[in-house]
Amino acid sequence: ECRSALGMEEGRIPDTAITASSSYEAKSVGPQNARLRQEKNGGAWCPKAQISSEVREFLEVDLMRPHLIMCTETQGRFGNGQGQEYAEQFLVEYWRDTLQQWTVYKDSRGHKVLSGNTNTYLVVRQELELPFVASRVRFIPYSLHTRTVCMRVELYGCPWEQSIVSYSAPRGDVDSALEDLSYDGILDGRQMHGGLGQLVDGLFGDDHLQDDTPDSRWVGWLNDTFGGQPVQITFEFDGPREFSAAHLHTSNLLSMDTQVFTEARVFFSLDGERYQQTPLYFSLDTKGEDDWFRDPPPHKDVGGNSRNVTIPLQNRVGRFVRVELEFSTKWILLSEVYFDSGKYSQLFGVNSCRCKKTSVDSISDTPVSLQDEIIAHINTPSLSNVTDEQYFLQQDGVQDTSGNPTNAGGETTHARKEITPATSATNNHQAYIGLITGVLAMVVLLLACTVVLMVRRGRKKVALLHKHTALVSSSTKPGVTINMKDLKMNMALSTPIINNGLSRSRVAAAKSKIINDGFSFQNKVAGTTTPAATGKANNIYGHMVVDFTSVNSFQEDVKFSSPSFYNLTPPPPPTSRPPPYEVQNFPTPTKTPPSNTPIENYYAATDIVKTERREQHFTPGKFTAIKIPEGSPRDGSSASFLEFPRHRLRLVEKLGEGGFGMVHLCEAEGIPEYNGVSSFHKKQLVVVKSLWRGSGETTRQEFLREVSWLASFRDPNLTRIIGICSQEEPLCVIQEHSDLGDLPQFLQLQSLVTDDGTSTLSYGCLIFLATQIASGMKYLESLEMVHRDVAARNCVVGKNYVVKISDHAMYCGQYEADYYVSDTKSRLPIRWMAWESLLLGKQSTKSDVWSFAVTLWEILMLCGQQPFAELTSEQVVENCNHWYQNDGLQRYLSRPPSCPREIYDLMGECWKRHEADRPRFGEIHLFLQRKNLGYVPANG
Repeated sequence: ECRSALGMEEGRIPDTAITASSSYEAKSVGPQNARLRQEKNGGAWCPKAQISSEVREFLEVDLMRPHLIMCTETQGRFGNGQGQEYAEQFLVEYWRDTLQQWTVYKDSRGHKVLSGNTNTYLVVRQELELPFVASRVRFIPYSLHTRTVCMRVELYGCPWEQSIVSYSAPRGDVDSALEDLSYDGILDGRQMHGGLGQLVDGLFGDDHLQDDTPDSRWVGWLNDTFGGQPVQITFEFDGPREFSAAHLHTSNLLSMDTQVFTEARVFFSLDGERYQQTPLYFSLDTKGEDDWFRDPPPHKDVGGNSRNVTIPLQNRVGRFVRVELEFSTKWILLSEVYFDSGKYSQLFGVNSCRCKKTSVDSISDTPVSLQDEIIAHINTPSLSNVTDEQYFLQQDGVQDTSGNPTNAGGETTHARKEITPATSATNNHQAYIGLITGVLAMVVLLLACTVVLMVRRGRKKVALLHKHTALVSSSTKPGVTINMKDLKMNMALSTPIINNGLSRSRVAAAKSKIINDGFSFQNKVAGTTTPAATGKANNIYGHMVVDFTSVNSFQEDVKFSSPSFYNLTPPPPPTSRPPPYEVQNFPTPTKTPPSNTPIENYYAATDIVKTERREQHFTPGKFTAIKIPEGSPRDGSSASFLEFPRHRLRLVEKLGEGGFGMVHLCEAEGIPEYNGVSSFHKKQLVVVKSLWRGSGETTRQEFLREVSWLASFRDPNLTRIIGICSQEEPLCVIQEHSDLGDLPQFLQLQSLVTDDGTSTLSYGCLIFLATQIASGMKYLESLEMVHRDVAARNCVVGKNYVVKISDHAMYCGQYEADYYVSDTKSRLPIRWMAWESLLLGKQSTKSDVWSFAVTLWEILMLCGQQPFAELTSEQVVENCNHWYQNDGLQRYLSRPPSCPREIYDLMGECWKRHEADRPRFGEIHLFLQRKNLGYVPANG
């Protein structure tokens, strides 16, 4: 998961954080221009001096906080075709505050020089064999011969969340190539201290060791060199932390005399000198049901795979953790150590931090079938003689580094140096005064915040009311407002939807990126951009005409079942700015006269602005836009989920994040099919939605309830829930995706015109895609489930042009421009929403019908532009207000080029003002099926 771009290309790293030793010209080729795939000013960073083996120049990137760096990317100076400079080789240096020096990166063979570029335009990725933790990174161009060099760079990794400052341990066995090769601290004889290395780099060792592999991920210690003593590893953290568990990835290769340690003792300290005299003591029971673990039968040639041993730490507190591991055979091999912990902010003292004395019964060792995870047994010796006060972190007696015990009541007790002993009445009185003062201060602060929020909210309401009344006024004179009596409507109180911040114009940003076979491709086509009015760059469909000839037996005699289907008379097209494509000579729609339908008990948009906004009508779930009913599914689908092994997921890219976690695109191995059969060699792209680490139990349960509903859906045109990963943090759900990507990406790639001038997509294919979306929505309609975000971006395309409806687009950064984000952080797809959903908060399957018609329009436009691209967000809301008032001024989406009349009439039926007049998805699906008779998709 730790392979996200850190922000050079996207601009998250500011210019001020990018510096250099020198620049040939600060403005044009200064360090701020060293952003990968960006052509800013001169197009790259170029040092002032020419580079040789004797010249040292560097480009420095300040990440502000420690990050785990997994790989780098470099690129030369293309300079719009004028550049000729690139770095063939370079070095990497990194800085961490705890090191207080620059360290040169080396691979497992000790090589410092990394391969760079061979031209000015191609990006080259350098996988770092030994990842490192750094807050600042330097790129140092290198060349054996004097030459001019320019560079653009990117860093990949993730923020360092473990909070481990350093660890100290005996050096691994050098003769067996089991040394900690990436350790960047001090090597003092047989000891290493003050640095970080392979044990915390997030990479796990292979199950099978090779004797001739110099870049093994394992760090090993030989029993003979310790004289029967345990291996001792001490971890230092950035502050006092409360520990719940430690995870040690250890080898169990019996053929090489390697086995999981038999015992472990864990000590805690606050200063690194005085440790608890009584540690947490753990042992692994390898007898009984798991006899094969120690003495495997002949068909297990290596005695089992590596193991992830989890040691519960009983919420102990400390800044230093010392782990002692007892040998069970000749070797102990570790590849990764990870702690589950959180910051501990309380004052250290007997009263505030006393732990409860508990005893833990022996637990039978049950191997986990999917994760191969061993939960260690807890044996707490001699607890009967330990008092409550002695059982506190340091109060049961401490031990200095020499092993001499110290009296718990003496002045050397570390915890008691923090405050006066609890027996002091004066100190208790002072503690109560401090507590009461703190509570009063918090109350005053909360009251002040409440007053400030109320004042700001009142000002926003007044400002928005003025803005909106000017918006809906037909007069061009400033200051003219609307008399609410003139609306002649029955006003009633309800939940409003109009947002304060609709003044921002959201224009779709085109991203012609397609995910295929686990890789990212950038689709760049020359000479295909459309005018700026579209708000889209690199548009490849501006004037494309789709082919109608591939549809046999078009069935012109088939009519839609709605009696008023052919009576649609949409209003004139927009007069402000025409859409950026050429509309063919179709009959011009006429203006729809105002309806004489009795006025319903709706609110006018201007009146809604006056009421208090809560926006409860469009509150998405934890990770879905679908309106989930209360309770659990009726068919009991929530009873169990498939527990999918986390190690079978490979991160492809981060798609985005929501208020409760992140969404990633991953490659999964061994996905089960609908019949439950899985192939462990089959790889498939999936969407992984994960909660933030440390999410509360309420959030987890609500997340699982939503997943249970989504898992209950059984339709070939809906993405299915594959499984969950719940054995460890973070909790995540795995949802089906496709190799051909989202529908907009698919259309952008497939709609290119071939060499002979024909399109790779026919009209029949487009209707075939839309028919499948209608089929999936028909299934949801049968369940009375409201999707609330029907759009092309929420559809994925698989082989043979199979389309499935998903729900992940709302949380994808790629589609951020398609949503309006209100000041309450609600994401609203206002250009796809029915007017009653936007203004009245009414969501139903008929509002999904409205959104489907917009999606159909998108497909026929080949996702070349946003709906109502010529309108700002405010004007989209104004158009919904015209729908509400039914004044005949409402706008329709213009008919796409080469769109038949009957398909555009279908859209108009879906855009009827009254919900009851709109067709059902069953009717829409039947109509599109008939219009697509005879079409057989090519192999997609």
